[in-house]
Amino acid sequence: DAETILYAYLRFHVMEFDIPFLETMGFDENGGSELPDGLGEGMVGKTIELALQTKIDFDYADELPFEIWREFVLNYANTNEARSNWRPLFWKKLRPLVKENDTIGSVVRTLNTHMWEILSPADQDRIFFEAGSTPLIFDPMSILAFGYASCTGLAILFIDALRTMGVPARIAGTAAWYQKREEGNHNWVEVWRDGEWYFLEPSASKKPGGVDDLDRPPCERWFCTRHRFSDNPSNTTKVYTARLESVQSTYYPLAWELANQDVPGEDVSSFYQKRCGKC
Repeated sequence: DAETILYAYLRFHVMEFDIPFLETMGFDENGGSELPDGLGEGMVGKTIELALQTKIDFDYADELPFEIWREFVLNYANTNEARSNWRPLFWKKLRPLVKENDTIGSVVRTLNTHMWEILSPADQDRIFFEAGSTPLIFDPMSILAFGYASCTGLAILFIDALRTMGVPARIAGTAAWYQKREEGNHNWVEVWRDGEWYFLEPSASKKPGGVDDLDRPPCERWFCTRHRFSDNPSNTTKVYTARLESVQSTYYPLAWELANQDVPGEDVSSFYQKRCGKC
């Protein structure tokens, strides 16, 4: 059945550093689900259940190519952020925002407008940007507890919210502007719509009129410039997206852990050179 097929897919693509925690995550071929006190109920079961629910509730999710839905909606991971059971909580809090006739574009804008208030701690108005927070605070549950994150954490939180609502999304970024670590790093979000990937930024600290969405011209984003994405191979910025499936042994460089090569990635530098090289 569908659950069995999707379980096998996720199990096959477990990242190397997650292998010691397979049973905790819910990957157990030895009857763990029959253990008492919920000991065999990891996050994988709920992940599959709610991902499948998006295909029932939302036409745009059901119409996605299966390979896109499987890797970028079902997927529970972005980088090496702590694994947790965030999807049921996000479903409960964000599901009322999505309407029957919504599209991928409208859901992206709705979530980027309202999720930061809905998911914020009780003692503050909204989740906000705080530079220098990664890797201290960049997994979803830590962000919900502290109420802030830097670009990496906000991107991951936004992606997880989008996936919860059936929108295919992934993290993109550079570990070093101009291939120089001292120039800093940045991460943002890509969303798949109508056969191609679009990029945008989380709008946690922005007022409603400045919310980013898929229809905004690329050159209006602060980092999308000819200077950052020149055609000079020696100093142009390299950009990668994180994957669940391995692509020609490419990995996603983690600015906070450069020696870690266990997050599958894809080099999309040429895409950004084309989009931003004329800005």
